[in-house]
Order: sequence, then structure tokens, then C-alpha cells
Amino acid sequence: MKLRTAVTFFLGLRMNARIVVRVGLAIALTGLASVLHAQDTTAAAPDTGYAEYHESPIALPLGVGLRIPTYDRVNGLALPWGPKLELNDARVDIDALITYRSNLGKWDPSLEGSLRPGDDNELRFYVGRGTFTNDAWIRGDLTNSAAAFFVGSDSRNYYRGDRATARFARTITSSGLTVTPFIGGNIERDWSTGSLAPTKSPWSVFGRKGDLRMRRPNPRVARGSITSAIGGAAIEVIQGGLEAKFDAMLEQSIRTALKPDCSGVPVGGICLQPQPGKAFTQATLDGRVSFPTFGTQTFAVKAHAVATRGSGDAPVQRFAYLGGAATLATVDLLALGGDRLLFVQGDYTIPIDRIQLPFVGSPYIGLRYAAGSAGVGGLPSLIQNLGVGLGVSFVRADYTIDPAQTRSPFSRKSAFTVGVSLSL
Repeated sequence: MKLRTAVTFFLGLRMNARIVVRVGLAIALTGLASVLHAQDTTAAAPDTGYAEYHESPIALPLGVGLRIPTYDRVNGLALPWGPKLELNDARVDIDALITYRSNLGKWDPSLEGSLRPGDDNELRFYVGRGTFTNDAWIRGDLTNSAAAFFVGSDSRNYYRGDRATARFARTITSSGLTVTPFIGGNIERDWSTGSLAPTKSPWSVFGRKGDLRMRRPNPRVARGSITSAIGGAAIEVIQGGLEAKFDAMLEQSIRTALKPDCSGVPVGGICLQPQPGKAFTQATLDGRVSFPTFGTQTFAVKAHAVATRGSGDAPVQRFAYLGGAATLATVDLLALGGDRLLFVQGDYTIPIDRIQLPFVGSPYIGLRYAAGSAGVGGLPSLIQNLGVGLGVSFVRADYTIDPAQTRSPFSRKSAFTVGVSLSL
């Protein structure tokens, strides 16, 4: 009896073991089938959630195509508009613009931009109609626009023209030094803008009717065309606290077809505009250097020079001008001009570190020396200015004197000026 019971128990264990093995095998096969089925599903329906997008090479800056406007006593509001074409990481960068000039009522077209065939090479070009000046070195666009709008002080003379310019430049860099030589050509057709007694001038907060402010006339330029070759270099140095920038350009006229513009001169009056020569060579140099001295004190020098040679005087559209708070404070605004010019200014700045004002920082004391002159066919004696000023952030007030015993008829004994320096 006991033997039969033992045999029956053993056979039951064996049968249960087979069932357990079969069940385990079935579960394993089911899991493998599920994995294989999942892999097949992934292969059959790949993920399509990622898509590659390409931006259009044509864009409208600021969303509508507007560019930074300017304001002056000739154009009024100059508002550029147009699309920008940019390809291959800015190797092709072209602006097709229409500039509306509110005081002139003109719509001036232009095409300008740059082509960069290599990392160090650049071809810049401009083709269009516009209002041009040789005096942009005195103040930047933003500062000059603010001065013209608020106090009627425009430190530029202007003329109108059609122009086509191209220049090829190559950049050479080393430790702290960047040199960019360039060569190119220029073709232009010029005419005068404004008049000897302008009756219409743009609006300004102050100085709207001042003869030396918004109603200051432009010099008449020689009417006609100039074809010339240009070359030069830009040099920039940054070494420790030293920052220096130099720009040099040489223009050689190839062909000139010009005649004096004496429109607006009363009947019987004398047209004093110099006769332009058949050919001219003009060099323009501009330099700015600044460096620290003791503690937080700094010294800065800026200089501008124009020299002309040739068979005659350069045309008036190549003249440069001096005078006013931004150059010689004791001289009337742009009262000195010609195809020869020299201007040098040194500023020593002493911050008052013990005073810290909210948002604008420490005020400072500024000591200034300036000397310059300009003329036609030669350089007259230099006019000197000595000044002391007090400033904070971008605003500065100066008291300036002319120390000469016998002063130029264009220079006063002293002047008090308030200047603003803005930059983007």
C-alpha cells in the first residue's frame, strides 16, 4: 500500500514538472514574439516628427524693411527702406534701398553691399543717387541727427549726386593689429543742393530760422562728372589699454568734366567759386588714439588732414570744413574750408571716482587743446583753442578760449558749448 502511494506521488511530480516547463517555454516564446513584433512595427513606421527648414535668403530688416533713419538740415528725415539679400553665411550681402528725403521730397534708389570670396577678402560696392558729404568724420550719424533735430546744429555740408563706387580690400591680422589695404574706382555726377538763401528748411526744436543753424546755406559745388581711382588702407591697433584707428585714402582723378555752379548769385554779383583743374590728387587721413595714463585717467588724440596736388584746385565737392563745437569751438560752424585742411585735438580726461551717480557713473573733468585751419591752394595759420569741461556719460559742457593776440576774423575770444556724443 505504501509502495503504490509513493509511486503515484512520484508520477504526479514528474507530470507537474512537464507542465511547468511547457508553460515557461510558452511564456518565453510569447515575449520573444512581442519583441520581434515591436521591432517590425518601428521599421515599418519610422519617426517623422523632425523636419529640416531653410530660411529665405531675402529678408526685411525690422520686419518691414526699414533701416536706421538720419536727420539733417538738407534732407530733413532720410528714411531708407528695402529688402536684404544674404547668402552663404554673409558672403553675399546686398541691400536694395529706396531712401525718402522729406525736405527734398525725393525718393533716391541705391544698390549697395559686399561680396566676400574668402575669409580675408571683400568687394564692397555702391550704385545709386544720394546726398553726400565730406564732413562725416566730425560727428557720427546718430550724434549729428540729434544735434540737428534738437538745436539745429548740423556739422556737415552737402551736395547731391549719382555715384558708382567699388573697392576691393584684403584684411591682414596679427596679434592686436589689423591692416586692411584697399583699391578701387569711383564714377560720379554731382550738382548743388540748397541755395545761397534757403527759404525752406527742416524743422528743429531750436535754431529753425538761424542763418548758422538749419538755414545755413551749402557751398555751391562744381556741376559735372568725376572719374577717379582710389586706394588706401585702414589700420586698427588694440594692445592692452591702447586703442588706435587710422584711415588713409588717396584719390587720383582720371577724367573730370566740370563747370562752376554760380546759380543763386545775384545779377552783377561775383562768383568766387575756384575753377576746378583738369586733374587732381587728394589724400585724406583720419586718426584716433586713446590710452590710459594714471589710474582711471585717459588721454585721447584725434586728427584729420586733407592734402591736394594737381594742375588746379580740387573741385568744391572735395572740400573739407572746420569750425563749431565739435572741432574749433571759437570758430563759426564750418566757417573754414578748402582743399587743404589740418586739425588736431587732444583730450585729457580725469574721472571723479569718489562720486558715483545712478545710471551714468562718475562725472569727469576734461582738458582740451585743439588746433586747425583750412584753405584753398594753401594752409593758413592754425587757430588754437584751449578748453576745460565738465561731463558725465555722453554729455559734456566746455568753456573754450582762443589765446591768440590777433585772432582770425572767423574766431571769437571765447565760447561756451554743450556737446553730446552718441554711438550705436
